[in-house]
Amino acid sequence: MRNNEEYEEQKIVVKYLELIGAKFTAIPNSTYTTSPAQKAMNTAMGLRSGLPDLFIIIKEKPFFIEMKRKKGGVLSENQKEWIDKINKTGIKAYVCNGFEEAKEIIDLYK
Repeated sequence: MRNNEEYEEQKIVVKYLELIGAKFTAIPNSTYTTSPAQKAMNTAMGLRSGLPDLFIIIKEKPFFIEMKRKKGGVLSENQKEWIDKINKTGIKAYVCNGFEEAKEIIDLYK
């Protein structure tokens, strides 16, 4: 289960994105299931761990945000690898500790 503080911060980011009319989606990598059949189906359909939490497009500029709690959030090795690979494409991927950091990044694209 995702850290509750991180969850609450991301909900605020989502409300802000809706308020400004951004096009975005959450990446369902944190969806947890104990069902081996569902895990196999998710993997077969291409779900891979580590992709940042949010994909956002503002003024035709795409970017990703990986949300972490305000203090103590740590990136997994898969997250580090995805963020590195994404940034090498020219699309930006940011790690944001809480809503305020995410808002600063989002506002750069407005």
